[in-house]
Amino acid sequence: MVISSRAAKLHKRAVIVDAHNDTLVLHQSRDESLDISQRDERYHLDVPRALEGGLTAMFSMVGSSSLEQAMDLIDGTWQLVEEHGDVCAYAICTRDIERAKMTGRLAMIGQLESCSCLHGHIATLANFHRLGVRVANLTHGEGGEEHHVQGDKSPFDFCEPADREDARKNMAGLTDYGREVVAEINRLGMVMDLAHANDATFYEAIELSETPPVFSHGAVFAVSPHWRGPTDDQIKLLAERGGVMGLAFYDKFIHPERPSLDTWVEGVQHVIDLVGPDHIGIANCHW
Repeated sequence: MVISSRAAKLHKRAVIVDAHNDTLVLHQSRDESLDISQRDERYHLDVPRALEGGLTAMFSMVGSSSLEQAMDLIDGTWQLVEEHGDVCAYAICTRDIERAKMTGRLAMIGQLESCSCLHGHIATLANFHRLGVRVANLTHGEGGEEHHVQGDKSPFDFCEPADREDARKNMAGLTDYGREVVAEINRLGMVMDLAHANDATFYEAIELSETPPVFSHGAVFAVSPHWRGPTDDQIKLLAERGGVMGLAFYDKFIHPERPSLDTWVEGVQHVIDLVGPDHIGIANCHW
């Protein structure tokens, strides 16, 4: 691939953020060290290749349904930056990301992929915030059980536009507990992540959000009609509230029949045409 000098200069100057990265949890699932400071071709990402590729920061998944898993991932992240502070840093504010860019380090941003790991204890979210977690995904698709933030599970497959409208009207959205979680996210000033939420939850939560929300990793429904893709109406709501969606590099999210980089770019262009370039970003969903 030929890259123009103009594009290369823009890439070098830009602050580039991966809105969802599962590298650490994949290491954990294989019972391997969370030290990703060395090149490891078995994985899609490590710190050396991230920096070589121009990545500035990444939303690093540090918890989902298990509190124990979350504590191990957060601890592993802090150990990584404490032991390899010359190449990576923990970011708890935008200034930390800017400083990492200026000093040639990779900024790690703690991201919950579900608030199920709180196990019903709102104070746990405040403690996660004290430990540096700044992004909270409401759900990983789970719903309907105790301490789930939404009343119905989120579907996961391809569907028709009529299915989306029916889900918005008839699915059980935020539970009372879910509304408490949203209120605490607002109080703490965390970024609320709406990826994985069912459509009823999406619309209720975005109305309650007091900070710009994100849809960290998913599809563009108009290009690839998957449940995990926000519709044009949802993308407009994200944009109205200053939010951003991340288009994932995952074949089924890109297109059901012709997943390719060109089709991924079609999704990017669709969002730009719809709401402008400030509301579309990059996400790496799968390994």
